[in-house]
Amino acid sequence: MARMIGLSLAAAIGLTAAMASAQEGMKIARACGDDIDRLCAGVPPGEGRIKACMKAHMTELSAPCMDTLLAAIAAEKEPE
Repeated sequence: MARMIGLSLAAAIGLTAAMASAQEGMKIARACGDDIDRLCAGVPPGEGRIKACMKAHMTELSAPCMDTLLAAIAAEKEPE
């Protein structure tokens, strides 16, 4: 079960990062900033390194970060 959730969340981060609007991106940055600082300290930004670090620590994300990521994905799936 935890593996399935982890895989779903990894896909969610990938989709969100690829498709998020600038506004959604800012929401994610605010909600996940502390997680990035805590889990990915020392990881240089660029070339997908932060995204990869976040995927590697999927089960350790805070509730606000996780909720924001899932909301962004749900918004992307809504028909226009």
